[in-house]
Amino acid sequence: MLVKPSRRPGPADIRDLKNSAVVNWQHQSYFTLAFIFGVLVPAVVPGLLWDDWRGGVFFAGFLRLTCVHHSTFSVNSLAHWLGHTTFDDKLTPRDHLLTAIVTLGEGYHNFHHQFPIDYRNAVKWYQWDPTKWFIATCSYVGLASHLRKFPDVEVQKSQLTMKLKSLKNEADRLPVPVAHSDLPIISWESFQEQSESRSLIVIAGFVHDTTEFLDEHPGGRGLLECHVGKDATAAFFGGVYDHSHAAQNLLATLRVGVLHGGLEHIDEVAIPPWQRLQIVRWAEVK
Repeated sequence: MLVKPSRRPGPADIRDLKNSAVVNWQHQSYFTLAFIFGVLVPAVVPGLLWDDWRGGVFFAGFLRLTCVHHSTFSVNSLAHWLGHTTFDDKLTPRDHLLTAIVTLGEGYHNFHHQFPIDYRNAVKWYQWDPTKWFIATCSYVGLASHLRKFPDVEVQKSQLTMKLKSLKNEADRLPVPVAHSDLPIISWESFQEQSESRSLIVIAGFVHDTTEFLDEHPGGRGLLECHVGKDATAAFFGGVYDHSHAAQNLLATLRVGVLHGGLEHIDEVAIPPWQRLQIVRWAEVK
């Protein structure tokens, strides 16, 4: 910690660590242990085995410590900048393979922040997390026990929440057809009169202008022209061809009005298929 945090961290119960003789010894002997195992041993081993004292001091000692410290510091930098918010976007931590490799698994930082009691940093067994594999192996051979895992169903809920949010953002970028309440109401007589100058067709209570679509229609313009000025609901929904969802979505973009007296048909098709599973925020429906 280079600077004092602006917010006071919440309390943590570490009585088990304070009561551990081993942890207390390590804490009291920190600088001695750090010098012995961080500098002295890495220098002595290559110095005695192949007479490379200088290489041991600089490469096995100082360069290694520099790399370790920078990779550790990147947990609070890269891991909060690079990657995806897989489980939660309330805070800045993210998941990314590159930072996971650099930090030996800590790069799956979004998981760690969302599920801090979990012994894993990544939920999938194959995701790069050597610590997770080591602890799991120790548990398998009886050297570790009481491994804590957040309930799988809650992990899945968090993932699904972010996927739904991403899908909603994608859906919100798509243009939507004009709502039927914003369309003009057209009488049958006016509809037939306007059909003399435009290719208007009624389907399920909506008036559609197919003028620019005539030459794009897969079945040829003749199939549309024979229904101009008429109600083609039955033909569209199976009488001639049971159109796909894509065709229904496209049809909704051609709406120019609502037929007077045809409102009883609208509830069935007012929402195009691509919008029927649209995600609505709770605040929007209160």
